[in-house]
Amino acid sequence: MNIKRHIPNFITCLNLFCGCLAVVFALRGWLGFAVYLVIVAAILDFCDGLAARLLKAYSPLGKELDSLADLISFGLAPAVMMHYEFTQVLRHKISFGLDSIPWELYSFFPFIFVVAAALRLAKFNTDTRQSEQFMGLPTPASALFVCALLVYITRTPKWMPFLDTVYTIPMLVVALSWLMLSNLPMFSLKIKALQWKGNQIRFLFVALSLVYIALAFTMGWPWSLAVLLILSSYVVLSLLLWACVPPTYPARNI
Repeated sequence: MNIKRHIPNFITCLNLFCGCLAVVFALRGWLGFAVYLVIVAAILDFCDGLAARLLKAYSPLGKELDSLADLISFGLAPAVMMHYEFTQVLRHKISFGLDSIPWELYSFFPFIFVVAAALRLAKFNTDTRQSEQFMGLPTPASALFVCALLVYITRTPKWMPFLDTVYTIPMLVVALSWLMLSNLPMFSLKIKALQWKGNQIRFLFVALSLVYIALAFTMGWPWSLAVLLILSSYVVLSLLLWACVPPTYPARNI
């Protein structure tokens, strides 16, 4: 038996396991543990693809397993986090009586994020135009943005009033869902050769990310703020690249 061909799938299963634990901790209100598990899942998600390329261990099973794991780790887990925080916001409006049914239903709004993530992953698996760059915001980036934003706001008292409204989380869900399902081109971080030509936007993004990380260490910023700035820069740079150099995609084949 060729063990090395199973290594990427094993890493993907670890990603899935972390996602399941993140869901459980999010349901218990342990936001910090849930967020760290999603971050670990994102690292594992990167590692399984890297392992598959290095070992040349590609398989249809691995591709489908990766999407299923991503749906849990980067779709369901962040949605449960938002649902828990949203129920805290709506706790004074939910009395478990008939008059509070609309508010109870409203508390499930964050699960639209899961639906959008599922559609995004299905779109990625069936759209041949996304071999070199993404169309729409990748689900791991969306999940990490949710995690970083929730951690930053809940640990920064002056921003808590921003979260304690009935509109903030729904607007976040709508915005990220739209970005995931849009056809906006987002550059891939895969660098095939260490040369400037063709990788300008990637090197610029890496440089900006290092600057944000350095500022976080020197200025005492919370790590969540650095992550928010890095992900926001990714979206902005992708939009600037699209505006300056509109991409040309092959015909869609699904």
